[in-house]
Amino acid sequence: MTLTLEELTFDRNIPRGIVHRESIAEVFLTDARRTADGAAFAAQLPRNHSYFSDHRGTATTYDPLLLIEVFRQVAIYYAHTFLGVERSEKFIFGAADFEILDEQTLRIGACPGHCVVEAHVVGEKVRNGVIVGLTLEMVASIEGREAAREAMTYQWMPSSVWSKIRVRGRESLGLPAEHHIPAASHVARMRPGSVGRHNPRNAILANPELAADELNALTVIDTNHPSLFDHALDHVPGMLQFEAARQVAMAAANASLGLDTSRMVMHQLQIEFTKFGEFERETVARSTAEPDGEGGAHAQVRLTQGADVIAEGSVHLRLLPVDVWTMVQ
Repeated sequence: MTLTLEELTFDRNIPRGIVHRESIAEVFLTDARRTADGAAFAAQLPRNHSYFSDHRGTATTYDPLLLIEVFRQVAIYYAHTFLGVERSEKFIFGAADFEILDEQTLRIGACPGHCVVEAHVVGEKVRNGVIVGLTLEMVASIEGREAAREAMTYQWMPSSVWSKIRVRGRESLGLPAEHHIPAASHVARMRPGSVGRHNPRNAILANPELAADELNALTVIDTNHPSLFDHALDHVPGMLQFEAARQVAMAAANASLGLDTSRMVMHQLQIEFTKFGEFERETVARSTAEPDGEGGAHAQVRLTQGADVIAEGSVHLRLLPVDVWTMVQ
């Protein structure tokens, strides 16, 4: 069942707590309705945002990571509202498979974008007869045209269970039960342009090294970043890991293949989160890139802490077609 724009409202943000946001400005969902085989959601896409609008490709298109954040909000809202999951429950995201379906739909128009996401449950995790996790297949349409899709696997648990898991995991690494944020150390941040950004604060990789065909770089954990750390967390968040994966893929394509990041856009992202990322351990982003035969690149990415892989997957960077809009700042 497909809902039309007229059946969903774009008048106001939904309550921020339902999607685990502190800042109202970081809430993009505006409405949601049950459908016969899932749910449909409305989101308003901002035309200008200090984080999501800061990418080199062109300031006239929406950032794919903005749609990934919309999908994340859909997943959390779905669990709280349509399954009755308590607000106090803690969420763990296991994997994401994202793809742009039509890059032309990402062009920003004269008004904030009206986005409708249709979500369908394609998998359930059940414990003692109770649903404790889902795999959602989601398709986002912008102004009535399909723009992107994502399959997301995630689960939730009571705070007490979460605390036991976190303490046990941290103690196994020789870390104290309570996390702490290390003091910022001096690093050589990569130039924003080399990772597809303009704003230096949004360039989160540092101390790059190219060994054989693999580029690796330290991930800067800036817990004061208003978008990547909208609220307090006890671990390295998934959205920061998405960004690190994209940036290290961009950097590898730039360093190994000589590709210009101003012409690259993330077309696909597949990632699996395998361990919690701890603040006290260095997070290193690693990538190798190969030509895709069409001017872009396929990149394999890993995020590691010591000998542990905390996330791994692949990124497909596509070459933007030449037109005058790619020259716009």
